[in-house]
Amino acid sequence: MSNVIELPRQGKIKVVLYEVSDTQGIAIWGGENPIQAYKWYKNSPPGSKIWVSQYEADEEDAKLISDVIEITPIVLATIADSVERWSK
Repeated sequence: MSNVIELPRQGKIKVVLYEVSDTQGIAIWGGENPIQAYKWYKNSPPGSKIWVSQYEADEEDAKLISDVIEITPIVLATIADSVERWSK
């Protein structure tokens, strides 16, 4: 299989973007890695929030294709549930 050639991606790809904002709604961090988003959130001021959105992107442009959704309560509830299960 040494003759396999990988072709560059053509067309649009979907990108999930996570953002962490401070209490005033100013973005502190943004990227595609949910673990990094949580790490930034942990080190952010109290009242910060985690957001998620989806974009369709090509080489030149990106277009928002979903609502921007705050997921802070979901993330915190998931962590609390996991801690509770691990402590049993």
